Amino acid sequence: MFGNQIAGKISCEGKRIFYSFNPSLNQQNTSAFPIATNEEVEHALAISKNSFYSFSSSKPSDRSKLLELIAEELALNKSIIAKAYCKESGLLLSRFEIEFKRTYEQLFLFSNFLKTPNFELLSETLGDQKNTLPHLVKKHVSIGPIVVFGASNFPLAYSTIGGDTVSALAAGCPVIVKAHPFHPETSFLVGEAINNAISKTNFSRGIFSQLFDNQYSVAHKLVLDNRIKGVGFTGSYIGGKALFDLANSRTIPIPVFAEMGSVNPVFVFPNSLQEKSEEWSSLFSKSITNDAGQFCTKPGLFFIPRSENGKRFVSMLSEKLIQEPSFTMLHPSIHFNFEKKKQEILDQSKGELIEKKESTVILEGRQGLFVTSASEFLEIESLEKEVFGPFAVICYYETINQLKECTEKISGQLTATILATQEELIENQSFLFLINHLAGRIIFNNVPTGVRVCKSMHHGGPFPATTDSRYTAVGSDSILRFMRPIVYQDNY
Repeated sequence: MFGNQIAGKISCEGKRIFYSFNPSLNQQNTSAFPIATNEEVEHALAISKNSFYSFSSSKPSDRSKLLELIAEELALNKSIIAKAYCKESGLLLSRFEIEFKRTYEQLFLFSNFLKTPNFELLSETLGDQKNTLPHLVKKHVSIGPIVVFGASNFPLAYSTIGGDTVSALAAGCPVIVKAHPFHPETSFLVGEAINNAISKTNFSRGIFSQLFDNQYSVAHKLVLDNRIKGVGFTGSYIGGKALFDLANSRTIPIPVFAEMGSVNPVFVFPNSLQEKSEEWSSLFSKSITNDAGQFCTKPGLFFIPRSENGKRFVSMLSEKLIQEPSFTMLHPSIHFNFEKKKQEILDQSKGELIEKKESTVILEGRQGLFVTSASEFLEIESLEKEVFGPFAVICYYETINQLKECTEKISGQLTATILATQEELIENQSFLFLINHLAGRIIFNNVPTGVRVCKSMHHGGPFPATTDSRYTAVGSDSILRFMRPIVYQDNY
């Protein structure tokens, strides 16, 4: 039986239901999921608030153990989760293994982080009796119950027990997950693993709930409720900005940490292509097409010098890109938007579309490149828009000054990639300064896909890539989103 997960129990009060979709078979799945009622939402909010004090004041070592127990439960239920994952996403079992490993190891990353001595302590300044200066202790404290929205393209690593949930639980914040409607069964099974883990601890069952809805009603109720103190979101710009605006409309606004996508520009310098075209064309053809290009760090915009080497690189890239296998996209709506946004570019630009010609299965993403000029990029807004799928825009530039002009037009990004020789980097320091203000992660001579989960990673960037570029959605530093500093002062 599937239903809303509240306080470790399954609730099925709602009369309205929805079904997930199997993109590989191009048909609706049979399992029904009841949409959470107002009463169920209220219950989840109440127990989340009631469990906050005890959870936030718990020992970090106890929260560390909880995360390890969740990992154990996921491992025990891995095979059944894998079946639901592939059925609901159209992603291959090999991709599941990669994402499961990342999700599993992420739990231990935070578990080990919580074992760091005095991890909550920021700084301490001793008092001075002679000068009547106080003793100050600056620490982190958890901010309160958090709402997490699952992502469509990562049913595990950015969903029910993804980075947002793990970091919030590690911080001592109860979590209410609003499950993504594209993979509700996967979310439900992961939610049960979390509940099983909580049952083996002394924590209140109220520290985790998961609610289902295929529209926006539940999301609105959760974000507008004053018991919620923060939001974690990974998804589209439209969705993230709507939640951000909603949270700021409250009498008491709350932070929304939304990761909203990126075109992840690639800036190619002339001399770098002389020896690396073969290697880079192979790397980037896979980076664009891997899992139908459904990654927030997929390189989607290239600036190539208009030269013989530049044209040769584009020719090699397009040839290898078309030879890559095509993959089923996550959902009919995602496939529809992929084709729609490509068509918008075709309608507005005079460039050339290079696309796979062979017939593809329904809902497979037909990979392609759109080749145009930097001057046209400066004039046409759609060329800067993210196309979620196996597609990239190629812009030929004439001079470094024109390249700088294009860079200044680009809005905030998760990543920016530079392909250049050491000499070119040294000669173009002013350009590097521009890039520092463009993105949250800069990649030199490699691809942006493949986000390493560790303390040194920063997965964020200036708006509209994220709503707050100071914070990361990946790595142990992501816990800082759900904590705030507080100072305890006493005499001497």
